[in-house]
Amino acid sequence: MQIKRSVIIFIIAALFSMVVSWQAYIYTRGWGLVQIHQHGSSRLLDTISALRVAIDQYRYLPFLLSQNHDVKDLLVQSNPNKVIKVSRYLEQTNLVAGSAALIILDLKGEVVAYSNWRERGVTARRYYQKAPFFLQALAGEQGRYFMLDDSATQPSYYLSAPIYHRQELIGVSVMKLDVSALKEQLSLEYAFYVADQHGQLLFTSLSLLQASGLPRSALKNSEISGSELKKTVSVWPQDSVIDEKLFDDREISIWRLEGKEQLNESVVLDDLKWEVGVLSPIKAAEQRAIYAGFTVAGGCLAFALLVLYLREYRLKRRSQALVLRAQRDSEQRQRYIINTAQVGLITVDKQGAIVFVNPMVMQQFGISLSLIMGRPLTALFADIDQFTPLKRWLEGLSHGEFTPITGYEVVGRRSDGSVFPVLFSIRMMTAAPEVSYLVTMIDITRRKRLEYKLREVNESLETKVLQRTQALEAAQNELIQAEKLAALGRMSTAMVHELNQPLTAMRNYLAIIRRLVDQPDLQNENLNRVNGLVDKMAMITGQLKTFAYKSAGNAGLVELVFSIEHILGQYQVRFAEQSIDCCFEHELPHYWVHGDEVRIEQVLVNLITNACDAMLQLPSGKISMALRLLCHGRQNTEQGLENPCHNWVVLDICDTGEGATDEQLAHMFEPFYTTKSMGDGLGLGLSIVQGIVRDLGGVVGVVRNQEQGLCFTVSLPLAKNTEEV
Repeated sequence: MQIKRSVIIFIIAALFSMVVSWQAYIYTRGWGLVQIHQHGSSRLLDTISALRVAIDQYRYLPFLLSQNHDVKDLLVQSNPNKVIKVSRYLEQTNLVAGSAALIILDLKGEVVAYSNWRERGVTARRYYQKAPFFLQALAGEQGRYFMLDDSATQPSYYLSAPIYHRQELIGVSVMKLDVSALKEQLSLEYAFYVADQHGQLLFTSLSLLQASGLPRSALKNSEISGSELKKTVSVWPQDSVIDEKLFDDREISIWRLEGKEQLNESVVLDDLKWEVGVLSPIKAAEQRAIYAGFTVAGGCLAFALLVLYLREYRLKRRSQALVLRAQRDSEQRQRYIINTAQVGLITVDKQGAIVFVNPMVMQQFGISLSLIMGRPLTALFADIDQFTPLKRWLEGLSHGEFTPITGYEVVGRRSDGSVFPVLFSIRMMTAAPEVSYLVTMIDITRRKRLEYKLREVNESLETKVLQRTQALEAAQNELIQAEKLAALGRMSTAMVHELNQPLTAMRNYLAIIRRLVDQPDLQNENLNRVNGLVDKMAMITGQLKTFAYKSAGNAGLVELVFSIEHILGQYQVRFAEQSIDCCFEHELPHYWVHGDEVRIEQVLVNLITNACDAMLQLPSGKISMALRLLCHGRQNTEQGLENPCHNWVVLDICDTGEGATDEQLAHMFEPFYTTKSMGDGLGLGLSIVQGIVRDLGGVVGVVRNQEQGLCFTVSLPLAKNTEEV
């Protein structure tokens, strides 16, 4: 009975917890949506204000064009000279205003003058007699309309105004503005969109593009091109819209975009007929509601979470206090730096006259406050005509044209006539009640002296570095030679083994020859074998001699194409025996490098022989060798090559052999390292190749081929007098 009661109490508690949790979820979600709605309303007002400001700055252009006398003369009596004159005026005005195009139309809607008349491939439509903005201007109103030209890739917004002459309508002035230009001026980070009265998207924010699943080109450019705009019939499909009513009877609309719910708030502008909307994600509200429901469902868990929350809140407050303290310390340090900085500060008005200076300026120029106040800023410079950009910038202040200047070096003149170098900067003071500019003057006399001394020290150091580099190169060459000889000493045991085998065989063959005095044929066969062993010993000693050889310098010039073709001709028999498909490609007919022909051919023989040995065990029909000779060099980060592209020639020798492991690639060029069986080689071939290439001033490397095998790369410096050769 007690168990049954406990079960009933547990079920009732569970049901009560579920009901309370659900109510908590509903209330928390509704409260979160109210907050999101209020925040979205504020964002919507900001978006409309920014859009209004961006459009209003262009509204004066059609009226300005309608008041121009040259434009009126052109519409009254047209001739080619007037067309060019007005087109130039439109061109200059268009550049200053930042609009897409300025157009003058006659009463038939035909284009009379066009601002973009110089650009190739850019033409205006010849007739606009049916355009709404043209018809509005003919009715005496200021026309405005959004449309997409057939030849344009971006939607455009048109503003128009009627042109009167002696109270008679003679034409229409039109300003064309790309919608993308409006988009660039709306520096808003949240998700918003603007659509016309037909539901077509004009532009959206990047975050909305990502959420809507539009094409990648739109995501890349943060806007929708003309072709994509035509495909978008409406802003969003109706089946993805959910209407809800909150607990305060406020109706909201929730859109589902790519599985994510967004709260939509939009309004239609009365004059433009554009729909401006802002989307706010409600994921946070959903998460808070779920969190509230689970919190109520588990009392113990709620208490633990509350304790944890209070602890985190206390830590957060402590962290905020530390941050505020650090900010105050930083501000105090900044004020101290500003107060103690040796920088001259000057305030000038929009006419360029001095209205304030700090004591450092008076100290720098040696002038009193009464003598400097009200004077033009140019009076502080020596020979201002030498600094044409600065003179042009300062003269533009009186015309409302301002360009910030930072770190411009000029020459200042003191009251006693002496001059000194000055670092000049100017910025507009936006917080001032009237238009004014802040000028910074820094005396850089000491820096100029130090620069001159540093230049002298650098020249001296460069000479010393060059001398030390030459000494180090000589020492490095001696060290390389010593390493070769040391390697020969360490590998003497291997040499004894290599030479002992043919010597033992020769001793046996000579003993056999003594017994076969009466059999000449068998004697000749054994003598041939002895001769082969002698050749093998000569090859071993020859490799050692080549490895220990120290280059005395470049003997002359070698032509690589001829040398490669000569060596390939010697390997034709072996290529045929192994069924190797060999091809040789080169860009230019001749490549000249410094060196001697024998050592160059030795490099080619070792690399080609190594490639043939690597493909010895492969079946025929699947083996090939490719030699490529490239001009101008290249950068190969895998091999550590980084050569100037106009001073190097690169030879690639690629095979389809068995390849190599990472460990084998790491030891590929070490002396006496070989993957062949004992007696097939000393492992000096690639080490000899590396030594010869290094002596010639080049670099050799190896990587795995893309498909199979290895690819050796030899980079050599081209001879400077190649053209003379």
